[in-house]
Amino acid sequence: MAFLLGDCLLLDRLKDVNMSQAEFARKMNCQRQYVNGLIRGTEKMSLEFAINAAEILGCNVRDLYVEIPTGRRKG
Repeated sequence: MAFLLGDCLLLDRLKDVNMSQAEFARKMNCQRQYVNGLIRGTEKMSLEFAINAAEILGCNVRDLYVEIPTGRRKG
């Protein structure tokens, strides 16, 4: 099944581990404004960023966005 990315769940994951946007940005070596853009939906994270974010947050990459099934199969 194929999926579209829905809302970013980064703020929820940050709350899960009691981490501020500023602390996360420092650990990810990026601007806090970029993190805020991810949370607001004006930015999309790359796969590389998502893998590193999941490692820092102790979650799965798929836990960072709502997945919306399209009803179509890939392939």
